[in-house]
Formats: sequence, structure tokens, C-alpha cells
Amino acid sequence: MNIALIMTAVKHGAVVANHTEVVKLLKDASGKLKGARVRDNLTGKEWDVRAKVCLLVHLRRSST
Repeated sequence: MNIALIMTAVKHGAVVANHTEVVKLLKDASGKLKGARVRDNLTGKEWDVRAKVCLLVHLRRSST
């Protein structure tokens, strides 16, 4: 199901990244969330992502 959701988002113009983490949330002057500063955990590179809608997802691996 997660792959289907990702593929649907990409089909509608989303850009998807894996092995990344949010370093900082970006807000406008009124405090409204506008995006995030993210880090690629494989390369260490950081960049800002800005969006009209922000969906923060954290997946944990099961120990079973």
C-alpha cells in the first residue's frame, strides 16, 4: 500500500525522497508551516523543501 500511495503522489506531481530526515521545519512570519530543511542520510547533503501541503511521515521498522 505504501508504494501505491507514493506512485500515486508521483503521478500527480509530487517529488519523493527516501533515506532523508527533517532537520528543521520552515515557517512563515505568522508561524504557518511552509516546508522543511531535509538531509540526505546517505550523502549528508541538505536542502530546503517548500510546499503548499506538508505531510511528515515517520516509519519505524518492526522488530518482528
